[in-house]
Amino acid sequence: MASTPSHRLRLTPANSPFLPRPSRSPHRGRSTQTHDSRLSLKRVIGTTCVSPTGFDAVKSSFAYIAGGAVVVVDASGDSYGQRFFRARPTAIPLYSTPALPYSSSSPSTPKANDSRNRMSLRESVFGTNDWPDSPTSKTWTSRERIKAATCLALSREGRFLAVGETGYSPRVLIYGLEDCSSDTPLVSISEHTYGVRAVAWSPDSKFLASLGSSNDGFLYVWRIDPRTGAAKLFQQNRCTTFIKGMIWVGNNLLTLGVRHVKAWRVDEAQATSPLKQKFIGDATPTTSSQKALPGRNVLLGNMIEATFSCAAAIDNTKVIICSETGDVCLLDVAAKQMKLVHVLESGFVTTCVAIRNGLIYVGGKSGNFITLDVESFLKASANCIQTTAESSAGAGVLAMGFLEHRLVTVDNNRSIDVWDQDHIPGAPRIESTSTPILGRGDAVMGVGSLSQSNVTGAQFYTWAQSGHVILWSTDGTIKTSFQVPLDEACFEEEPDLVNQMVTLRATRDGKFFVAGDKLGFVKVVDFVTGQCVASMKAHSLDCQYITLCEDESTLLIATCGRDRTTQLFHRLSNGNFEHFQTLEFSARICQILIPSTDKMITCSVDRTVQIHDLVKKEGDPDVIAAIPARTLPLRASPTSMAVSPDGKTLFVSQAERSISVFDLDNAKLSSSFKCFDESGAESVVLDSLSTHNATERDPAFLLGLSNTDKSIRMYNTQTGQFLAREWGHTEAIQGVALVEEEDANRKIVSVGSDGTIMIWEVDFQERAWGSASRESSPAKEVTTPLHQPTLRRVLSKSELAEFQRPSSSAGGRRSPPRTLSKRRSLYLGNLTSVSAMRTPISAQPLSPAPVIAEDTPSRRPSGTPSGSPPASPKSKLNRRPSKQTLKSAKTKSNDNLRSFGSINMSTEQTCRTLRAYRKKLTSTEPISQELLTELDQELRLTAVALGDRATRSKALSDTMLTGLLDQYSERLVSLLDEKLRLRDYRRGSDQDIDYTDKLVRPGSSGTGSSNTST
Repeated sequence: MASTPSHRLRLTPANSPFLPRPSRSPHRGRSTQTHDSRLSLKRVIGTTCVSPTGFDAVKSSFAYIAGGAVVVVDASGDSYGQRFFRARPTAIPLYSTPALPYSSSSPSTPKANDSRNRMSLRESVFGTNDWPDSPTSKTWTSRERIKAATCLALSREGRFLAVGETGYSPRVLIYGLEDCSSDTPLVSISEHTYGVRAVAWSPDSKFLASLGSSNDGFLYVWRIDPRTGAAKLFQQNRCTTFIKGMIWVGNNLLTLGVRHVKAWRVDEAQATSPLKQKFIGDATPTTSSQKALPGRNVLLGNMIEATFSCAAAIDNTKVIICSETGDVCLLDVAAKQMKLVHVLESGFVTTCVAIRNGLIYVGGKSGNFITLDVESFLKASANCIQTTAESSAGAGVLAMGFLEHRLVTVDNNRSIDVWDQDHIPGAPRIESTSTPILGRGDAVMGVGSLSQSNVTGAQFYTWAQSGHVILWSTDGTIKTSFQVPLDEACFEEEPDLVNQMVTLRATRDGKFFVAGDKLGFVKVVDFVTGQCVASMKAHSLDCQYITLCEDESTLLIATCGRDRTTQLFHRLSNGNFEHFQTLEFSARICQILIPSTDKMITCSVDRTVQIHDLVKKEGDPDVIAAIPARTLPLRASPTSMAVSPDGKTLFVSQAERSISVFDLDNAKLSSSFKCFDESGAESVVLDSLSTHNATERDPAFLLGLSNTDKSIRMYNTQTGQFLAREWGHTEAIQGVALVEEEDANRKIVSVGSDGTIMIWEVDFQERAWGSASRESSPAKEVTTPLHQPTLRRVLSKSELAEFQRPSSSAGGRRSPPRTLSKRRSLYLGNLTSVSAMRTPISAQPLSPAPVIAEDTPSRRPSGTPSGSPPASPKSKLNRRPSKQTLKSAKTKSNDNLRSFGSINMSTEQTCRTLRAYRKKLTSTEPISQELLTELDQELRLTAVALGDRATRSKALSDTMLTGLLDQYSERLVSLLDEKLRLRDYRRGSDQDIDYTDKLVRPGSSGTGSSNTST
């Protein structure tokens, strides 16, 4: 069977005797390359065990669940060695489990549409190796990745480990403890649909029982091969009650829970195994009748309403059973009438029970503990109590078990203690008698790393909502801890409101810890003295994020809260902390960063990133102000930010499951990439970003966490290429940090709401990342059109003002030149030839006369025959202009106005830019010599151009009137000369006509006068 079937279908028997035709692989379109993880789990701090089903102890080893993994501890020597067992959703087991046949022999068996008869087409027709692309190439979905280990069991001889999961397509995994591999299980059983509630090994390790949740409703008994660990279904039945525990009592399997105690008889002689299928894909193999697992309900008597929490077998027939209310009962499974016998009342909530050397150990949730004598208890004597103890710290025992010479307990603080065998839990602790494996009692809300040289001696720190801060080393030991004082919340409207610590940051040397709480207070704690040196009411609502920036002489603190404000603090030269500015925003601030002492970056939910300049006052370095500089737009709401170690690149994670990369020098988007996995199938939203430099062994990478699939991810900062991904937390991941060790090793610490702390080792040497990028195809993955940013270059108004329209040579007297086609009519050709013969006209752009003088005599074509008299100027001036002429004049006037307005706008914007630039020159940021040379050259050229324009403007104003008078005086003189010539010509013609008339018709002078008048 496959480890995680993605689709389960009920198959009908095929009537054809031929083999079914193979179908195409359901993994089409997914990458066929396997991915070797560069993160390996090295240590788990804490446990998620809350009941005896999540803990077991055999011989010298004990195991407990921790998130999605199982920790097996070998306590045979002085130092305890840990092994971690965790299988990927696509892990292929060494041995496959045959599909369950459908049987209708008993009405108590499942129906046809139940979970165990829903198998995938691939499972029933082909084996796991029949597909061209194996399940290792499948990229599992996010819901398949989120699996929690909820129960476990160790075989009595200590060879096998069984783990039950809860989540999408849960599994029952069987590992070999003698095998060195902890990632590949021997067997993977996927018959439970909703989750596995409990697993238990028989005393002889021949059978393994797996019980599903109440929604699943199935109890399976598997026959285990003692040599290989392979599993085969033996018997099954339904069990729909909410079960709290399951144990073996001889050949009987006992289940107990809410108003339920039932004994299941497992008899090897009564059950038969199904036969082998004749044909591949035949869903109805020939089987002999298989009997369902028989079970008998126990008579509860007056305890019919009790909830039974734990049990322990005294021998092969008798068992002790405890209820949550403190009832301790005895049951004999060999009796004809199985009846529960009430023996005594413990007086506290019972959580666990164990038996050793004739004593019964009963533990409670509130720290109470009693021991009972076995012989007296078997006689149902109420005087069987020998000792009673109560823990002063109030740490209750959730689970316990015995090793060969030690006692192991799991308490409410999720810590594991290994005691001497004579110690009684609840008694005063003696340091020499216990070896604690510490954990966090409550949810871990964050983690931070410390530098190698710090005053604390630790490597990282974690904190909880209660204000408790613990400093750890990477080997899982606690260096020290302290409590941040929190003010009490007193609100009449919300009397149940409890103040909690929300965020915490520490300086690099670990001397100061800055905390923010739900009431908006910011407190600075001195680690050396343990005193709160400053307490400030920074926000009216939650203080959500704190960032620090420090150098040799400056310590800056910036906070942001839900009240849409950012508060800035700094440490004065006298050691006091002072608030120097409040910044208000139109939307809630998600995160704030101070990459250097002269720059601050914020991002808000209105899809913007704001950059502020931190400026100090001249002569007074304690006076600082934040001045807005630039605003960068985003495509979606930001979730986290990180600045590269060199301070030149900004990485912004967005809700659209992508990361935008900005160049802080020019404040422009340089690239962006989607947060895909190794196959590019699914993208996630990243949070808690941090960047880290490249080393000789590791590339520069971007570290973050994703609560979309509860994973930790790493990406290459240069290319955005996926590097690694791992998972292990079952609840929300609250933080991730990179720890630098003295031997140049890097470890990643992740913390979750499930109370576990996981330490991962980073190793890039398994794959040559440097050489892989030089191969033929992998280097092109990041340059595909999918990953390239869209080309955009939007010009601003200042950039558009640099482009001016070219001025016409006629100074506005002629229309702009038009491009004509090569084929022209005869008329257009004549006009072109005539215009080329016109008299040159001087350019006078400042005079309005050219607009009116379109039809002056000077524009008359010179090709007009001289014999014909010209038209009268008065008649031309009285003629109404055409619409085309008025439109042309209006267009030319508007063009002049637009060109004149653009130069004024450009001049005004240049002045504003120069004023802003002079203010920035007061900062201490260095300027490149090349940029200074280019700026000096541009300023000199601009000054020369302004001087030429001023000189030219003055010359035009002086010579404009003289030029106009000279031009039009010459034209007036020519007009007068022409008028005089015309008058003399007409006068001479009249005299000739008068003389001829006198000769022909004397006395008819009236005719001459009449002709003259015409």
